[in-house]
Amino acid sequence: MKRIIVAFIIILLLPSMKAQEKKEIAIVTGFEPFANYDINPSEMVAMQLNGSYIGNVFVVGVVLPVDYEKAEEILHNLIRKYEPSIILCTGLEYNARKINVERIAINLKSIYVDEKWNGIEIINGSAPFILFSNLPVGKIVNEIKSNDIKARQSFFAGTYLCNYVFFIMLNYALHRNEDVKVGFIHFPPLKQQAEYGMDIEEMMKAVEIAIECSSV
Repeated sequence: MKRIIVAFIIILLLPSMKAQEKKEIAIVTGFEPFANYDINPSEMVAMQLNGSYIGNVFVVGVVLPVDYEKAEEILHNLIRKYEPSIILCTGLEYNARKINVERIAINLKSIYVDEKWNGIEIINGSAPFILFSNLPVGKIVNEIKSNDIKARQSFFAGTYLCNYVFFIMLNYALHRNEDVKVGFIHFPPLKQQAEYGMDIEEMMKAVEIAIECSSV
């Protein structure tokens, strides 16, 4: 009789045990160096957080190339492989004085030919012009500031790669998986890059806070 009771308890516990086995995953991306910037702090943040846990969330950190098609292909491969619940892309905004937590992505991308600007194109003709981050942006900014790190909400992520990956990931969430939370953070330069720069530890802390605020 005791064996039957024990077996029954195990059967009841199996679903919860399986649920615990499936960990929550966050993909954190940065970009490789570009233009005249030999160091990209977003690359450093992604690599240093790769393989770590933020609370119960496992972080997969990846560095994206400065190339529209290649970056998009890598992101979709990561989604298929890891099935993340959070996608947090990051990049460098050289003129930023604070952590910029982006609220919107726009359906535009700048075109460059031979490294020269050659106009703007629509990213996706069937998608909305503006998509909003589904991260708790206000809460994230307040939490970052409460840790004595300069931060602000931003309403323009540019028209280059940063905005592009932000937009295509939000569009993915809109049409394929509304449970995925998508956001973008722009970092200032490092202190060794500019007088108004920021420590890498502060940038990493900002990402950790964003994931903590966004996790289930």
